[in-house]
Amino acid sequence: AKGAAEVKLPEVTFKVRIAGARGLHGADKSGLSDPYCKISIDGFPKIDFKTKTIKANINPVWNEEFTITGSFDVKTGKIRFSLFDWDMVSRNDSLGCVFVDLAEISASGPFSKWFPIVKCDSPSIKFKGELYLQFAWGIGGSLPAADLNLNAEFNIKKDVK
Repeated sequence: AKGAAEVKLPEVTFKVRIAGARGLHGADKSGLSDPYCKISIDGFPKIDFKTKTIKANINPVWNEEFTITGSFDVKTGKIRFSLFDWDMVSRNDSLGCVFVDLAEISASGPFSKWFPIVKCDSPSIKFKGELYLQFAWGIGGSLPAADLNLNAEFNIKKDVK
């Protein structure tokens, strides 16, 4: 008898808007960064989306939308948002990562949330700053309205503990 047939996961679609970030690590001598954000999902090399680079900014507003389709394992899959500081000469520096469970996205209606940025190789260790993401599940899912007050929200200084 042959081995058990591989379970083919159904194709799913979701939308994400990388709205912006606040309080990023300033990787350049000026204390600022030239940040951009990449989207990836383990096991899906074709999923490789990237925002534009915003020069000299630690509170960037991208407001870029991406539609992502694939046969993902919704129960265990994670989407990874990797933040980088673009450098003309040297390697681009990591500004940390955000990992979001596909289960969280699929279980709720459209939502927006600030996610803490963590170290990419040690997700239990917090890095500097937060990433504001908006999600909608399903092919016809509508993202929450673009937050027109985004700039104001990004500039709120958090209480320094």
